[in-house]
Amino acid sequence: MDLEDLILQTAILTSASFILGIIYNYEVRKISARLQSRKGPWLIVPRPLRKSLGTTRIFQPLYDIIKLLCKETIIPSTARKRLFIAAPLIAFLCLVGASAIVPIGGYSDLSSFDLSLVALLYLLLGVPFAFILGGSVSSSPWGILGGQREADLMLAYETPIVIGAFTTAMMAGSMSIKKIQVAQTLSLPYLILNPFAAVAVLLGIIGKLHLKPFDIPEAEVEVVAGPVTEYSGKLLGVIEINKMLLTSVCTGLFVDLFMAGGAIPGLNLHSPVTVLTYVIEGLLVVAVASLIHTSNPRFRIDQTLEWYVRTPIILAVIGLCWAYILRYIYPTLSG
Repeated sequence: MDLEDLILQTAILTSASFILGIIYNYEVRKISARLQSRKGPWLIVPRPLRKSLGTTRIFQPLYDIIKLLCKETIIPSTARKRLFIAAPLIAFLCLVGASAIVPIGGYSDLSSFDLSLVALLYLLLGVPFAFILGGSVSSSPWGILGGQREADLMLAYETPIVIGAFTTAMMAGSMSIKKIQVAQTLSLPYLILNPFAAVAVLLGIIGKLHLKPFDIPEAEVEVVAGPVTEYSGKLLGVIEINKMLLTSVCTGLFVDLFMAGGAIPGLNLHSPVTVLTYVIEGLLVVAVASLIHTSNPRFRIDQTLEWYVRTPIILAVIGLCWAYILRYIYPTLSG
């Protein structure tokens, strides 16, 4: 694969991830609103209002991002300017790389390389580090406190994600995301074969996306907006883009590792049907995360750390042991 093709595929996959992130965030807002007896954003805007509101409100985050990108960026005079500017850009570059690795319906040449799963986990780890950096150098007490909370939370949610991801690698006998995806078409999705690891990773992803009960770093009533309190204008627009990409990439990671990435046995992996199935599975994952988000109050940081140790991390370890049994002791159980 030459450089031009790699750049083109990266641009396409990043754009697709951004659009899916907008759709997923719309779903979270809609489900949360309906569960709270509110209407939520319109899918189809009534005809009399279309001149002012458009035909749908799905793309409201896109409109907000465009508005922010057109505004002036104000940088605190006491902030460390270069690091303050670099933080959201570093997160963006990490997410562009992650978007190129996570296959959407099987489409990603980088996902077929050995150790693509390791590369993806490292890139996703760079995102919270960038948030911590941005908050720490902003000179805002809210940014610094939010960065500290993000650092504590990161230790909690990254552990089950990493253990659960390597569990699927053990079951497939490869650290290539594409091979993990293909291995599930030869047996059963790992969501069925190893639900312990799947639940652990899902709970870790909810923490990584700062959905309730793990929205601690950005708790508005406590620390304003946490690490992003001092960001505005174009830099805040980049941060919002990062949130859309992070939602899509994390959802896609779960779908690829535990739901075969939309692949259907007997059907060509690079098929429009696979892409459609991938999107549907992603919507189902986001729906489950939305239910958890809406039905839970925010945890304190100490409660979060204790809960992650008691539940997701233990589930991840159980899933790892179960994967070892399936792989090396009773391989016939996994087909």
